[in-house]
Amino acid sequence: MTNSLSLSAPPLPPFENLHISTAPAAPPRPPTRPRPFSFFLLPTELRSRILFFLLCPTPRLTIDLSPYNHLTSTNRLNCFLVSKRFGFEAYQAFYSSHTFRIFQIDGRFLGKRTSPLLARLPVHYLSVMTSLELRLGPGWSNPPKPWVVNERLGLEHCKAVRTLKVFLEVDPTSPVFKGFRLEGGFYTNFCGTLLQQVIERLSVLETVEFDAYPSVERDGALMTRLLEETKKGKKRVAWGREREWGDSLADKLEMARVRAQSVKSGAKG
Repeated sequence: MTNSLSLSAPPLPPFENLHISTAPAAPPRPPTRPRPFSFFLLPTELRSRILFFLLCPTPRLTIDLSPYNHLTSTNRLNCFLVSKRFGFEAYQAFYSSHTFRIFQIDGRFLGKRTSPLLARLPVHYLSVMTSLELRLGPGWSNPPKPWVVNERLGLEHCKAVRTLKVFLEVDPTSPVFKGFRLEGGFYTNFCGTLLQQVIERLSVLETVEFDAYPSVERDGALMTRLLEETKKGKKRVAWGREREWGDSLADKLEMARVRAQSVKSGAKG
């Protein structure tokens, strides 16, 4: 006798016992929105650091009157409009972390009635700046009319500027300019007087950092005069990265100290 096992599906229940629900399906739950986090619950130091990363790209900007400012700065400055408190902290981070050019060099802004950038900014922006640049060379035969140090420029309000960067594009005392320049040391005297007036109006200035294009000699007449004015003003001399004139160990240590201080000031902003 053979035993056989049969595998079969269980019988279905009678049709009349089936229950079909006619209730509408429950709507899907909407996605949960993340709760907003208050920026001002963060510590002041952390907020300053976040704003520093937001407003201060690498490398840092040298800001001047330029038709291209809307491509580099405008999008970042929109955060000033978030709120009054946010704008207050944002402008301190921005204006304390960049270098601002005292006199414009773009030919489109050298008209007699064109005001320099600093003269256009309110006092509370000037008061948090830590670094300015004086760029010399444009208009070496006929200095631009707006290049005048006066009360309207507002240097007296720059109470936090400790570093002044002086960049030389050309030195007209070079033999190359003979026959084209005004004789008698005209441009050398103009630049020397300009630097003297700027130094006198920056009350907490500590360091003047010099740099130049390759055609400018460190021992030329123009550089010599500027160094003399810096020493008369009892300011420290540092050297920029373009030429790296400071080849001694003491000069390199001084440059490193000045740059570290500038970065620290900008981060605290």
